[in-house]
Amino acid sequence: MTNEEMIAALDQAITLTTSVRTALAGAARPIIDVTPGQSVQAVLDSAPAGATLRFAPGVYDGALTIGQSVHFIPLNPPADGPATADCPVWFTSSAPETINILPTADSVDFLGIGVKNSNPQYQLVTVRGSHIMFDRCTLLGDPQHGQHRGWQTDGKVMTITQCFADHIWLVGSDSAVIGSWQDCDGLLVDGSYLSGGAETIMFGGADSPSADRMPKNIRIVNNELTKPSGCFALGAQIKNAFEAKCVQNLYLGNNTLRYAGKADGQGAYSIVLTVRNQDGTAPWSTIEHVLIENNVCYWAAGGVSFLGKDDRNASGQMDDVVVRNCRFTQFDGNWGDARAVFFNQGVRNVTLEALTFENCANMSALGYFLNAPNQPTGLVMRNWKYITCPTTYGWMVDGGAAVQPPADTNLAALMPDLVYDITANDPGATV
Repeated sequence: MTNEEMIAALDQAITLTTSVRTALAGAARPIIDVTPGQSVQAVLDSAPAGATLRFAPGVYDGALTIGQSVHFIPLNPPADGPATADCPVWFTSSAPETINILPTADSVDFLGIGVKNSNPQYQLVTVRGSHIMFDRCTLLGDPQHGQHRGWQTDGKVMTITQCFADHIWLVGSDSAVIGSWQDCDGLLVDGSYLSGGAETIMFGGADSPSADRMPKNIRIVNNELTKPSGCFALGAQIKNAFEAKCVQNLYLGNNTLRYAGKADGQGAYSIVLTVRNQDGTAPWSTIEHVLIENNVCYWAAGGVSFLGKDDRNASGQMDDVVVRNCRFTQFDGNWGDARAVFFNQGVRNVTLEALTFENCANMSALGYFLNAPNQPTGLVMRNWKYITCPTTYGWMVDGGAAVQPPADTNLAALMPDLVYDITANDPGATV
């Protein structure tokens, strides 16, 4: 599947979901009004499938398990536009997840609902059903203690649109605003503000039970992926804005990515693509068919880090990745590895084109190739522009001396099929 075919398939799935929802919206649904003090679970358990639960402003305490079609709306639905930290209706609990959507649930909508949990070690939402939508919803961790995870997206055909999530971070352990390692198939994240760490969004991190249950068919567009203000000083673990360890058919486009750190030995790269058979039970783990374009990345030490295959456990090989028309700006190499790009363990068929690096300080290298006998194949690099972004060494291989010019000739000695078309007159990215 080409990147263009992947985008078309994702668009088709999203269009189908929208048409199904439009048909459902036109159908007669019983509306059940709920007020603070009532048990939402009890109301849900007695409601017919497909009912709409309409909530008066207030806080609704108690974990919620959903196994059927249902629609949650506030008494006064929000206007169109991105959600904020303010929300008139809150679901909260101290259970392992505030909202647990079971595999039996199909067609579940949340509009304008806020979600919290009083235990920072727990997560806010677990999704394992199908056709699930969060529209203009708000997820909040505690400003002083954070939250383990916002959404665990293990469902099929799910959308998160115009949502707001903040303070999803932990001290001393990994966390993510959105994450999945199994069963995610058809996810759209669009127009949302997502603030958290270690990773803002991460796919992988544990083993999928089988090759056909790896996360796949994912589209992340028009979002801000960032870190909560103040969480650095509180000791939060900070790694990157986006990371994938196991994913197929991914589109990451038109986003703003802010902040990266070097927790757990990561080098503060804004984007990390690193194939991992995390616990050693999923040798099929791989990263395939990825298109990353039209993004702007701020405040990191490095641009993109590639690990072509797991260097600890058996895994598949990264294949077919395109990063194009992206801007990396206001980087500081003192925060981490200080490299525009990093390659290890033989990636296959990677294209890096129309990239701009600007206003970067203390950068050591444009690119670093580790593990010289196992280098990329099918690597294409063209049209890179540098604006006030000097490096100490230029290109480096295995920690040795800088690759001497002409870089295309000398790097080709290591990678015979390399396409290197970077000149002093390149226009770079347009974003």
